[in-house]
Amino acid sequence: MRSATLDELLEDFDLFDDRMERLQYVLELGDQVDGLPDELKSEENRVHGCLSNVWMVAEFRPGTPPILEFRADSDSHVVRGLIAVLLMLCSGRTPHEIHAMDLSDVFRRLKLAEGSLQSRSNGFHQMIKRIKRLAEEHVKH
Repeated sequence: MRSATLDELLEDFDLFDDRMERLQYVLELGDQVDGLPDELKSEENRVHGCLSNVWMVAEFRPGTPPILEFRADSDSHVVRGLIAVLLMLCSGRTPHEIHAMDLSDVFRRLKLAEGSLQSRSNGFHQMIKRIKRLAEEHVKH
């Protein structure tokens, strides 16, 4: 999965004129998510508050600077696409970069809060909370 800035994603999503085209793009992004092996689909790794089952883990990669790599999966194809958006924004970043990101408005700015994706807003925000919490666990004070 490629990394992207919010501006790059906004540019990508601006190519689509209507919500059905955006939904199709989200589904295509979901096809790029590698998923998780069954042993990581545990209650400990589950994102609570989502309509679908979502699991998310972070791996700390030491280096200069150290980064976090996120992996996630869902039993919903649409949610896998939303996972892809968050992985593009957050995976491969430092815990400090993730902590500094304002992800709360991403759903609206990408125009995902329209149509059939609107019902996924709460789950999207729960995934953001999990990403922030996992990053916070790796911030060295």
